[in-house]
Amino acid sequence: MKNLRFYLATFAGITAKLLLKLLRKDATSAPGKIAYKICPDILKEIDRRCRFKILVSGTNGKTTTNNLINWIISPDKTILSNLKGSNMVNGIISAFINNLKKSYEIACFEVDEGSLPVVTKDLKADIFVTTNVFRDQLDRYGELDRVKDLILSHINGALAVINADDPNLASYSGEKKVFYSVDENALSRLANVTLDSWFCPVCNSQLEYTFYNVGHLGKYICSQCGYKNPESRFLITNIKSEDGSFVFDFMDRENGTKIQDIRWKVGGIYNLYNVCAAMSVAMLLGIETNKIKDRVETFTNKLGRMEEVEVYGKQVVISLVKNPIGMSETLKVIADDPCPKAIVFILNDNAADGKDVSWIWDADFDILSEVKNIRALFFGGKRKEDMALRVKYSSFELKDFEFIDFEKDLKKVISLEEAHKIYILPTYTALFKTKKIVESLKKT
Repeated sequence: MKNLRFYLATFAGITAKLLLKLLRKDATSAPGKIAYKICPDILKEIDRRCRFKILVSGTNGKTTTNNLINWIISPDKTILSNLKGSNMVNGIISAFINNLKKSYEIACFEVDEGSLPVVTKDLKADIFVTTNVFRDQLDRYGELDRVKDLILSHINGALAVINADDPNLASYSGEKKVFYSVDENALSRLANVTLDSWFCPVCNSQLEYTFYNVGHLGKYICSQCGYKNPESRFLITNIKSEDGSFVFDFMDRENGTKIQDIRWKVGGIYNLYNVCAAMSVAMLLGIETNKIKDRVETFTNKLGRMEEVEVYGKQVVISLVKNPIGMSETLKVIADDPCPKAIVFILNDNAADGKDVSWIWDADFDILSEVKNIRALFFGGKRKEDMALRVKYSSFELKDFEFIDFEKDLKKVISLEEAHKIYILPTYTALFKTKKIVESLKKT
């Protein structure tokens, strides 16, 4: 009966996938939803078919880290992965339906934090990568302590790859663990406006920081109990910023390996944590260092994570923003770009975005005052007025702007002669519509 259910589930899922493709719709969730309904044990079958399993979870950076791990190891391995960012149960099963094989050497899945209890019940990870814990969709996830517990309590018996610069995650007490971190660099800060957490997870005293890299990620110590960054096995150091990208060294301190002068084309200091996590996994898997360097240097960001698309001879940059840290760090990247630009904020409050949009008040919109050559500013989405009001109450002088229906008006925005680059900052449910519109304009 179980086998019959499984074959019926995969047949129904494949049928749904084909129908969706005929309708030119994504098949990243619905096939899995149908298959899961018919065969609730399908995750167990996925687990059985995958020889080695890697799970990636955390607030920010899951999609980039997951895609980069796949990019590094994929040429020589049969891999199953949810590369399009659909990271709940239905998305994982859909990835299986869309790439159906009898066996896989490696499975690498990014997993939504809220889905971990269901996923890890049947998928037994060999390596579990944690990215970070920030405040995100409070109406769904709750505060940081709950998210931290969700992640750390579902590592189970896997080897945990932990971000040492996140004081919440670094408190993980399991025995099987390695740490990674990002060294101080020219973009590090001595003070930080956007802090989600600044208290010691051991004694609840206020942490003291030598520097901040992203939000509360940085070099910290508790003067009361001595809690501090654990010693990292993997480290990105000697970081130089060049034209919105980075050159850095990567170290494996345990075996003395050092990969020098890696050129990483993806901007934003937060992406250094993503590449450090992915390279740490690659080292643990025994991938050759020259191959790791080559694959990292040829990686391009997709799926709306600082994704660049050329349209009408100009660069359109699409960057998902869904929480205070993500918005603040994206604005810092834009502030480092001197070229004439237009910025489009798209704020929705659908279920997948989080109904509570109060998070925008915790983001550091004062950074807009540091952005040079803003030639046009637009607000779209269901809650565009809220976003404009938030910008109005920042130190940025909001004078000339326009409310738009982004599904109809993006062509007009991208066609602006005075803007050489267009930054589009959508929340989750607007992301895929934005990508489709931009891709269609690219073809015209």
